[in-house]
Amino acid sequence: MDWKKLLPVIGIILLAYILWVFNLEKIISVFSTLNLLYAALCFFSIPIFLVLFNIEWQLILKQQSIHVSFTYSLKNYLIGYFYGFITPGGFGSFLRALYLKHESKAPLPKCVSNIITSNTVDYITLFSLASVGGLLLVGQYPYLFVFILLLLLTVTLAFIFFLRQKSSKRLFQRLLRTQIFQIIQQYMDDPIESFYEDLPGFKSLLLPFLLSFFNWFVFYTELYLIAQLFNIHIPYITFIFLLAIASTIATIPVSIYGLGTRDATLVALLSLYGVSPENSISFTLFWFTVFLITPSIIGGFITIMENKKLPSRKKPIKLLS
Repeated sequence: MDWKKLLPVIGIILLAYILWVFNLEKIISVFSTLNLLYAALCFFSIPIFLVLFNIEWQLILKQQSIHVSFTYSLKNYLIGYFYGFITPGGFGSFLRALYLKHESKAPLPKCVSNIITSNTVDYITLFSLASVGGLLLVGQYPYLFVFILLLLLTVTLAFIFFLRQKSSKRLFQRLLRTQIFQIIQQYMDDPIESFYEDLPGFKSLLLPFLLSFFNWFVFYTELYLIAQLFNIHIPYITFIFLLAIASTIATIPVSIYGLGTRDATLVALLSLYGVSPENSISFTLFWFTVFLITPSIIGGFITIMENKKLPSRKKPIKLLS
């Protein structure tokens, strides 16, 4: 039995267990009391965080001399959502590099390195916020801070190593042979040296890092306002750090976009502030629907349209089926 194939199911099993333990009827009851107008308006908050993160990505694109319009990079961002949703651990989001190459005419390895850089910037800022949250909860969960701090250090050191061409070239070649990049490798007809072409340094990434912090705060502020619909009333700053912790745990590739792991984490964290499990679960499911499922569906339609522009052999969605 291939246990790796079972990993993405763990989060779903965990969510099913949570729904069973905490009474599905109570959770449905929470949703039934929502103000439908306010709930519908929540969907209009999607463009805000998408545009902000796209602005950040545009900065990194320009630093690597990859030129695409703001509208196209936004579409490409949504393509990443779609592929991330239909692949284990969200790793399929890297397939958007194929579409970026076609639109920008930049070498594919360079497009891959750009997406890795952009994603890593967001991971480092997210883990930084989560480490502060872990420090605040060190009394209740002493090992949580250590885990997040180790994760932050690991990703940061790996990123420093990644920026050094001589050291990381062999590792990158091995990475391309892994299952994650198996589809991308089939279209890797550009020299691998282009992976390091125009790679930004730490100083040039300062603005994207600052903007990433700002984007996370705006995104979590949106969620803070949405949480009021679910009678979740805790201090704003505390809430921001708790969501950062939940998002960090959700990056563990054992589910579809953190489904199950995010829910279990928030049930535990919010219970410290008197929030009932059914309110926490209802909130996380609404979060998943608005900010993950909805962009993924939109990204699916965009992917279908963009596939028509690609040469027939370069339609990764066919290779996934």
